[in-house]
Amino acid sequence: MREMNPTDNAIEEARRAGIDLDLLDTNLSLSVAERWRQHDAALELALKLQRAAKNRDGEFQPIALTSH
Repeated sequence: MREMNPTDNAIEEARRAGIDLDLLDTNLSLSVAERWRQHDAALELALKLQRAAKNRDGEFQPIALTSH
């Protein structure tokens, strides 16, 4: 049985930890420009969801708290 080099060992540990190495390989196969485009699209979606949550939450009326 051959001994694993540090890189192979780290890759195997990442697999066991549940890291999706195929997804990493796929993303690294994209150009930098395409990765930026995907990042910008994901950021815009996150910001849109954040704005929607703020708009939704703004519709709620505050309640007065009374002390007993």
